[in-house]
Amino acid sequence: TLWLRSCGLYCRHRLARVREVRPARDGRAATPPPAMETQPVAKGDAIDLNLDDMTVEQGLQLIEVERVQPLLKYLKTGVFTNKTNLTFMKAYSVVVQFGDRQPQSAKLYAYYKKVIGEYCQEAAGQISSCTGEELLTMLADFWEKHTILTFWMQRVFQYLDRFFTKNQPDDPDLFTTALRVFQEHVYTKVKDNCVQALIDQINRERNGQDIDQGVVRLLVEMFCTTGDDQPRIAKQRELGGERLVWISSMRERYKVDFEDPFLLSTAGYYKSKVAGWLAEYSCQEMLGEIAKRLDDEDSRIKRYLDQSSAEALRKECQTELILNTAKRLVEMNAGCEWMFVQKKHDGLTLMYRLFKREPAMLPLITEIMVPYIKRRCTSIVDDQQNIDDPHTYISRVLDLKNELEDLMARCFDNDVTFQKARNHALEEVLNKDSRCATYLAMFCDLQLKKGLKGRCEEEVSLMALVNQVIGLFAHLKDKDIFLHCYKKHLSRRLLNRQSVSDDAENTFITKLKVECGQQAIQKLVAMFTDMTLSAQLQERYNRLSHHGSPAGVVHEVRVLQTNAWPEKPDDVNIAPCEEMVECIKAFEQFYHSAHSGRKLRWIYNMGTAEISARFQKRHTVVVHTYQCLVLMLFNWRREISFGEILEATRIPRDECHRQVLSMTVAKHRLLTYPGEEKKLEDSTALSFNEAFVHERMKFAVSLIKEKEKAVEVTVTEAPVERRHVVDAAIVRIMKSRKRLDHNSLLDEVFRQCTLFKPQPSQIKAQIENLIGREFLKRDTEKRNVYIYLP
Repeated sequence: TLWLRSCGLYCRHRLARVREVRPARDGRAATPPPAMETQPVAKGDAIDLNLDDMTVEQGLQLIEVERVQPLLKYLKTGVFTNKTNLTFMKAYSVVVQFGDRQPQSAKLYAYYKKVIGEYCQEAAGQISSCTGEELLTMLADFWEKHTILTFWMQRVFQYLDRFFTKNQPDDPDLFTTALRVFQEHVYTKVKDNCVQALIDQINRERNGQDIDQGVVRLLVEMFCTTGDDQPRIAKQRELGGERLVWISSMRERYKVDFEDPFLLSTAGYYKSKVAGWLAEYSCQEMLGEIAKRLDDEDSRIKRYLDQSSAEALRKECQTELILNTAKRLVEMNAGCEWMFVQKKHDGLTLMYRLFKREPAMLPLITEIMVPYIKRRCTSIVDDQQNIDDPHTYISRVLDLKNELEDLMARCFDNDVTFQKARNHALEEVLNKDSRCATYLAMFCDLQLKKGLKGRCEEEVSLMALVNQVIGLFAHLKDKDIFLHCYKKHLSRRLLNRQSVSDDAENTFITKLKVECGQQAIQKLVAMFTDMTLSAQLQERYNRLSHHGSPAGVVHEVRVLQTNAWPEKPDDVNIAPCEEMVECIKAFEQFYHSAHSGRKLRWIYNMGTAEISARFQKRHTVVVHTYQCLVLMLFNWRREISFGEILEATRIPRDECHRQVLSMTVAKHRLLTYPGEEKKLEDSTALSFNEAFVHERMKFAVSLIKEKEKAVEVTVTEAPVERRHVVDAAIVRIMKSRKRLDHNSLLDEVFRQCTLFKPQPSQIKAQIENLIGREFLKRDTEKRNVYIYLP
């Protein structure tokens, strides 16, 4: 009597989903029992076997009767007659008894191999004559049964894997042996027909027909497992219960026997499909079809193909559907260019996502996008109406840029390649001349100036506009020209107190600092500093005994640094009126008491004055400082010639003419003169218009605009400043490198000159200039090499 105490021998296992139908005792309808379940035996129960007197032949006969024949019958009929664990334990006891003895263990191994071989030979005879879908169905059914047979036979004979197979190099483990027997008797005979039938089934599914995916999945498992040298079988949980599956790591037979012909067939299938689609579909329809097919192939991998085929299948499909088709897709009548023009964002998005699978195809889209952007931008910058109106010019450019930003985000996921292409297209058009830089500074002035109609009043929208302007500024190569023009407009806003918001001004300056660096905006920051210090100085001045109004004239002074502001004092000495002289003396005395050694130079052309004038009524008139000097002359005389005004005030002729003429127009006719011509001669007599009437008690006199020529396209740069920047860059580079060839020096200068792009000829001229000034010298042997002279 043998006592078996291993708990692992008493496990329960469901072999298949086939159920044995047994009639109920009470005559009710039969219920399907669990498939091949064995009833456990209590631990420690005795098994009546006399193993000491048993021969190996008798043991094999017991295994045949107790275990093998019922198992083979179950595989054929789905009915397992003996369901107790006693049969398993008896069979396993025999294997344990003889499994570590020679030659008995070899006989056990041979019997194991014989049972599986005979089962495979019998099945091969039935399957080999089948073709097509019938072949696949029968082969898949046999593969599943072969798996069940191998699993339970290995359970019985597993003791052989402990000693026998490990010590016999020519006899592999039990799982491998069963697989090799299957490969010899079944696989080699049906694989070619199976592969073709399997490919046909997959193509049927591609064409929209239903197929048995479970069959395909089993056969793919068969290809993946066959040829493996260390396979095993494990239970896998599924929705319907448990299933036995092969676990393997090698894919040699799968790759050679199935995957290669499958990929070749896939290429041919889609090549023929593409030819038909090109003749039948529009570009967007074909893009949709390609996307659907690629998604189907990804799904196919997840549903029944092996994961190792994912990359190869994806590459084959993308080669036929994208690589070999992309150029024809882009060039179709309703292709990429048409979608840009018609703003078909969905189509562009789909094209980008498909082409992104093959990054080498993305330039096909950018090659269409760049000319499209150039045409759009050129239509704006070359439109004469836009040229005549800087506000409209920049507004339309910003609208285009915002549209392109939206296009990048919606269609191209802000891809860096597309952003670079967009930037290149915009910059090539906008930087043909300096007009955009000049107009952008004028646009900023209009937006940041308070009290302007049509300007965005909400702070949030104004900040958004500032961000847009900075974004456009980043595309400009003539950044120094923008800063030069912006500084002029900023000074007028600050001095005339016309800034819409200090926060907006500071935000804009901060963003310019990020874009250009601290050095570029130093003077702009200094202007704000001067305004703050001047306000503090004025407050102290107002605390003096005259309370900031000597001679009864209230005045406010702003002290500006000479190099920080664009405004310069007049070259001629303006002759101020007596009241103004008193104010000047009082402020200079106060200022020099606190800041000795500093010299104040007065800028009369930037100030304004409020004058109380008696016409038919008394009015307060806001005028320019020059106009104030002219009007004060009429306190002494009622009629003065234009020549006498020039002599008394010393205002430059052209500016004086504009200032005086502004007070003779119909809206603000403070002065009159005979004749209708808008030109004043030295002899022209001007009289104070006592009959002047205005509906408001306080009003401002507007200046006639200067006669400006049309904005020139040429660069309005300060050439001296650019020369200094190039000189500094060259010296800085050569001081650190000591020795450098001409082309390398050009590249370094281009990299360091961030506010503008110098021309190579300009750099060469400055190099010659520095050689003449003995900062550099040429190498005596290599004339294109420069040496720094300390």
